[in-house]
Amino acid sequence: MQTGGDLLWRVNNEYRKRLAQAQTFLDLLEQMVLAGSGGQHQHTLHAIHYVREQIEVLVEEHRDWRRDYYYESPETKRMVQQNRSVNRALSRFSRMHTQHESRLHDLYLILNEVVRPHPDVTRVPSGDLWEMSQFALYDLIEFNDYLAQYTQAG
Repeated sequence: MQTGGDLLWRVNNEYRKRLAQAQTFLDLLEQMVLAGSGGQHQHTLHAIHYVREQIEVLVEEHRDWRRDYYYESPETKRMVQQNRSVNRALSRFSRMHTQHESRLHDLYLILNEVVRPHPDVTRVPSGDLWEMSQFALYDLIEFNDYLAQYTQAG
């Protein structure tokens, strides 16, 4: 049987992983478009840069949540254990993610609506960084679906 502490640990790690993935993909995408566009896609570059900056803001907000609610103290970086603290951390995470969700949706729409460069510019051996970046944002938007599946399986 899954405990609140297990869920809290999973929430933190999975969300941090998804934020890091989006951040990495957007960093690489920006570099590839900058290198491969020959200055043709300035509007697109500005959009990617903006989305990347906003993801960095969300990463900082998640880091603040961990400091304030996930850890017993910033010095030990030990996850809270008491039921009340665990429930408080989960509640605060839910509020934070609700705020993130609408912002992430807006960021997804920005990438979806901007003129994308030719796929040759964004192609890497593992796929298309443009699409991978969009999927990473979508995974963050749909984080509640992941949680629902995880809690049903537990």
